[in-house]
Amino acid sequence: MTKKRLLVITGIASIFLVAFNFIGTFNLCGGREYSVCMDVVFNIFMILFPIIPLFLFSLITYKMQDNVFQAWWRFARIWIPISMLAILVSPSNTHNWMFPIEKGTVAFFSAVLFAVISLILIITWQFKEKKR
Repeated sequence: MTKKRLLVITGIASIFLVAFNFIGTFNLCGGREYSVCMDVVFNIFMILFPIIPLFLFSLITYKMQDNVFQAWWRFARIWIPISMLAILVSPSNTHNWMFPIEKGTVAFFSAVLFAVISLILIITWQFKEKKR
């Protein structure tokens, strides 16, 4: 996938996710609290959450050399589907007060790990390219 195509696709998806988040699941579901609609919309938001950090890092790597982008993209195209799958299979809520493993925490930690690993990869490849 090219830099521009990735940037446009993830940018549009991120705008929709942020816009729908501001609207809220309550308003999207017609004002019915605790309905199946709210659960479905919330789960879709959580599953698609990794698109936002993907957009941010595609924006960062857009002006960099193509080798740096391709190295990062090889990592991202594997990480994002795996994190989406992990969010999908995690429970919506849990009754464990000590280690609450649910969709929100899985999405948050997968995004944080993605950001840290992406930064390490980008910085490493950027220095390798400068040495050449």
